[in-house]
Amino acid sequence: MTAYLELSQKELQRRADEAYEIYKSCRVCPHACDVNRIEGETGFCGQIDSLHISSSVKHFGEEPPLVGCKGVGNLFVTACNMRCDYCQNYQISQEWNKENPKNNSQESYEQAADAMLSLQAQGVHFIGWVSPSHVVPGLLKSLTLARAKGLKLPIIYNSNSYDAIGTLKLLDGIVDIYLPDLKYAHPEVAREFSHIKSYPEISRQAVLEMFRQVGPLKINEQGLAEKGVLVRHLVLPDQLNSTWETLCFVALEMSSSVPLSLMSQYQPVHKAASSLNRRITMEEYEQAITWAKELGIETLFLQSLESKVHNLPDFNSPDDPFPLDRVRNLSNV
Repeated sequence: MTAYLELSQKELQRRADEAYEIYKSCRVCPHACDVNRIEGETGFCGQIDSLHISSSVKHFGEEPPLVGCKGVGNLFVTACNMRCDYCQNYQISQEWNKENPKNNSQESYEQAADAMLSLQAQGVHFIGWVSPSHVVPGLLKSLTLARAKGLKLPIIYNSNSYDAIGTLKLLDGIVDIYLPDLKYAHPEVAREFSHIKSYPEISRQAVLEMFRQVGPLKINEQGLAEKGVLVRHLVLPDQLNSTWETLCFVALEMSSSVPLSLMSQYQPVHKAASSLNRRITMEEYEQAITWAKELGIETLFLQSLESKVHNLPDFNSPDDPFPLDRVRNLSNV
């Protein structure tokens, strides 16, 4: 059963209200900017208390248990709490128009709720919150409204893992599936490529909290995810030492039963420079796969390096940013 449906509407509202209070001295994410977003102040993410969704679409480009035959209904959140030089969603994560009028907060929550309900009406299996770490209070407000109007689909929390533990605890019993991307094992690399501090420590604590809440991903007889964590790791050029340490963390500090999605889709887009200015090699990807198998990770989702296009989005077309989404790149072994 969908997790939040097991809570009373009153309890869901209480969680949303408690989360919203964090905006008054914002510590929603690990930046802990201490700005009052309710009064219009902004910190690292540049957002106030209203919720901006850049695109809400049926998506087929995720791992098979999250897609099924009907897709996942993804809400792509505007802005981000990281500044990855190679971000494939840079149009909405970093280049969003800061001059756009700021919606009334309540109106913006209603719009997001309606978007989730619209995706449900299109028949998707799940609702995915993509890059949600800096706007969890707004998403909870929207979820409360959507549930009151009949939303029943499980929630996928699709995160860069730069999440605050206190915020994640408010999601306990609400989120069904966590889809964190563990990016780096070394803080200096995270500072260079994503312009944030303490990423390895913070991200690992966050993923362990996710794992505490829901355990490893469980898949039903229809091949669909029911509950749990599926960890992603994007293999970067010249960063195999980070990949090795990340794989060790998943296998030895979490559990070898946690499915791992090893992504080869890196492309040098946006501001990628220096050692990031190339695709990864077959040798790099095969080494990562070999290590994952040697560490005993039971379920791997892999991508084909031979694919000419790894489905780079174009959010200039928000209604269809993934025109090649019908070609899936992911398979499991």
